[in-house]
Amino acid sequence: MKRRLKKKIENRYNILKEAERQKHKRKGKRCIQYELIPMGEVDKFIMLNDEITPDYPNATHWLLDVYHWKMNDIYQVRVYPCSKCGGSPTKSPVRMIFCSENVFERVVEDMRKDKFWDADY
Repeated sequence: MKRRLKKKIENRYNILKEAERQKHKRKGKRCIQYELIPMGEVDKFIMLNDEITPDYPNATHWLLDVYHWKMNDIYQVRVYPCSKCGGSPTKSPVRMIFCSENVFERVVEDMRKDKFWDADY
């Protein structure tokens, strides 16, 4: 019983399923692309020791999704820490990046090189 409740609390929101749903939408803000990337040791250590971000004890992956706002021609990249199945205790992203050009590929490369927290966008 305790194990089931613990799993339910840790994975309260499934962000991966939400990104898949947003990608298949027809109207409104729509997800262009999303990717689930394993978290590097350095980024995980920095994120867990950061006082601003809440605790994500079971975060092993990053989930990135990109939205395009057509009215202002702005791209929004949202970054979530989550488990390997896409579960997270909160729905709020750790970081949001707003740019006029799509920087999604650059953010993915920085995460694979384990230099995400040091980069400025």
